[in-house]
Amino acid sequence: MLKGKPSFKTAAKLADGTVQSMPFLTLKRRFVMSRVGILLPIATLSLVILMSTGCGNGNRELKSITVTPDAADAQKFSGGLVQFSAVGNYDEPPTPAALTSVSWCASPGPGVCVGINVKPGVTIDQNGFARCEAGSAGTWTINASSPPTQASSPGGEIGANIVFGSATFTCP
Repeated sequence: MLKGKPSFKTAAKLADGTVQSMPFLTLKRRFVMSRVGILLPIATLSLVILMSTGCGNGNRELKSITVTPDAADAQKFSGGLVQFSAVGNYDEPPTPAALTSVSWCASPGPGVCVGINVKPGVTIDQNGFARCEAGSAGTWTINASSPPTQASSPGGEIGANIVFGSATFTCP
């Protein structure tokens, strides 16, 4: 008959070469921790590589531009000055989102900006502020255009095609 509790001990060779007797659970814990110490840096490196290369190249494609207000009458705004704003609608979230680059122009109809003020009579600056000039009565189109691919980091635009959005602007 055994007296006391049975002991589940085993021997382990330590780093200095000596052999020490220790409980089995302590030995098992040391074994697991030694494996975690090796696997943790490998898992971390794999995650960093996946995040930097496997989740896209950081660029997203601009599909369309929404201009607000979509219609404005200059005589309903103080001093006849109207500020238009533009947001981009992208193929990947977040969308809609601010554009890193936008060009503004007034023109006889929707289309791509070829200069700040294509049609004389309405001026619009690069911040989207539009104003009717003397003798410019009628309806005008305010265009906002931008390259179709914009990098996620500020200031990076890539692409040859132009995407645009438009709004109407009425001068008295």
